[in-house]
Amino acid sequence: MNTTDEFLKAWNNLRPIPEPEIEYRFYYDDTGRITTCSQTNHQEYGDYLVVTKHEYQHYYQYYVENNKLKMIDINTGYRVQLKKSSSGYAVVKNHAGLIVELDEDYKDIEYYDNN
Repeated sequence: MNTTDEFLKAWNNLRPIPEPEIEYRFYYDDTGRITTCSQTNHQEYGDYLVVTKHEYQHYYQYYVENNKLKMIDINTGYRVQLKKSSSGYAVVKNHAGLIVELDEDYKDIEYYDNN
């Protein structure tokens, strides 16, 4: 057998290396604040939860309550300030952040008013 045949035989026997199984963990304190995020070399002490990759990547959106992951709800006060209306603030249609001033003439507008 020549080296080309040996190479092709070896090439055909190659198998993809499986992705390593990753365990994502959040370690937290007594108040539920996430103190450490870990995906390798996990520490051997402390309370932790096993979480998904998505949760791990967005750790800043969560806290722990009763050993369960909870999303932090930050009420910014801006969520429901305005609603679509037939009067109120004139804005460029589909662009509610672009207010049409009184001296402007724009053909495609819609209105928002206080909720």
